[in-house]
Amino acid sequence: MRKHSFGIVGSGTAGLLTALILRKAFPSSAITIVSSSKVGIIGVGEGSTEHWRIFMDMCDIPLEKMIVATAATHKYGIRYEGWTEHTPDYFHSVGSTDDINAYGLFATYMQCFADDLKLTPQFSSVGIVKNKIPRASLHNSTNQYHFDTFKLNEYFISVAFNRAIQFIEGEIKSIEVDSNDGYINSVTTDRNETVYADIWFDASGFSKVLMKQLNNNEWVSYSKYLLCDSAIPFPTESDQSGQIRPYTRAKAASSGWIWEIPTQERRGNGYVYSSNFISDDAARNEVETRVGYSSNSDRVIRFDAGYMPNVWEKNCIAVGLAGSFVEPLEATSISTTIQQIRMAIPYLASFTKGNTKSQISYNKEFAIIADNILTMIRMHYFSDRTDSGFWSAMSNMPINDGLAEIIDLWSERPPS
Repeated sequence: MRKHSFGIVGSGTAGLLTALILRKAFPSSAITIVSSSKVGIIGVGEGSTEHWRIFMDMCDIPLEKMIVATAATHKYGIRYEGWTEHTPDYFHSVGSTDDINAYGLFATYMQCFADDLKLTPQFSSVGIVKNKIPRASLHNSTNQYHFDTFKLNEYFISVAFNRAIQFIEGEIKSIEVDSNDGYINSVTTDRNETVYADIWFDASGFSKVLMKQLNNNEWVSYSKYLLCDSAIPFPTESDQSGQIRPYTRAKAASSGWIWEIPTQERRGNGYVYSSNFISDDAARNEVETRVGYSSNSDRVIRFDAGYMPNVWEKNCIAVGLAGSFVEPLEATSISTTIQQIRMAIPYLASFTKGNTKSQISYNKEFAIIADNILTMIRMHYFSDRTDSGFWSAMSNMPINDGLAEIIDLWSERPPS
């Protein structure tokens, strides 16, 4: 196994996850994060998927300490409100059961009825709504959480410091690329500090600082299948009742959907919408009317849902928003980053200049992950709503091949 040095541009969630996973895999390698405190992070509240616990266990992140440090709360599912006419209130439950009959939801329900068992919170939306959460081994009763993104960032920075990950403050002023092979040798900051590394990770978000330098601007857009291209994020105070809901809310709106993510101290909110069907000002007015709070936000995030097909170029891998983004529905961004870095480890362990087959294989694997996310997100918009221009247009949008295959399969057997 070769001993590499690693450089990461960007200290948001993607950059910090990358650093911590690399440290676990390569305990004696030099790892340096280059970032500027002038560059903010996007979220006001964030949710995770099942990959989060895999990451925590793998990187020895103490569960209770993470919950306290990040104002985290339990996530037992996502509540979809108003997405369809036929089922206007439904859950994507992220719980599970170890029962042998659980492979197939109908079989699980029938087994419970046959044995006179109650439907447990793991697969009962009523139990989740009423917060009937198991109290035994409380924090281990779910593998998914909500957290304050800013507190999460601060916590991971402290963990990274304790694990000998170096931080260099400054904006990237210049990037030295080898004229012979096109590989990145070093980056220099506006403070004239130069950082050298064998392998680089672009975690700079939509700006794609390193990838642009490698002339890697290719992007596979999902706009053929999805309409949303804008988001207005903003925080609000906690629910006045004092209750913290153990789930994410995704409320359908006229031209997209509104999220609500509860942390211990406040709620993260935002409106994801299509700028072709509503203006930014009208979007703010709509979301304020629906949630009952002023957004107090002039931020509008523009995005083109899709992914970078050559997410590994030369000696640089784009992670987080630099490599892919669909929309925040189902919290796929963090999980994608975790999958990306874990997937890269066996390639990195033996990587040397000229290993192009490794990059080709990795990029193919990443494309499969990206298309799988598209399938899941597009499935939520497979709706019978036609009461607004946005929903009428979505009802006529094409569906990707992966979703078409699943819908055909479900005509023969139920989902599992």
